[in-house]
Amino acid sequence: MQPQRDNDVLSQALKLVRRHRGMTAAAVARAMRMALRTYQRFEAGGRSLNLDYIHRFAVATRSDPQAIIMAVAIGSPDLAWRCADNKLITALTIGGQRFNALLGDDIAGLEARPIILAVCAMYDALLAESDRQQAAARWLENGVTDLAQVRPAPGR
Repeated sequence: MQPQRDNDVLSQALKLVRRHRGMTAAAVARAMRMALRTYQRFEAGGRSLNLDYIHRFAVATRSDPQAIIMAVAIGSPDLAWRCADNKLITALTIGGQRFNALLGDDIAGLEARPIILAVCAMYDALLAESDRQQAAARWLENGVTDLAQVRPAPGR
């Protein structure tokens, strides 16, 4: 399988986020304060990666600009819409910014092993939380179904 071009991944990511928000290209262009044709070229991947446009798009669509950039970096356009609401990648970036401010040059002395272990532990904790959320949602859904089955039929 041939790898996708960065612009193709970006184009797919932008479309997924825009559709996730239920917005038209014209509405996003207006919110970004740019001509529709300029926006259409941007969304089609007809321009080189433009961080200013990505950030303006994220503001216009209330999405995660860092997730859009990461979507291109890892070749997964779906990441952009998956993080649009929870801002996962922006949260990771803020954490990186704070860590950089706290540790500074000492970051260079960190070995790969504890970094990998810390990253894996963080993602394992998020996976466990996702499992708990899904279990709670299933419990509530099953309870609503059970209640509906025992509720007397409405009468007149």
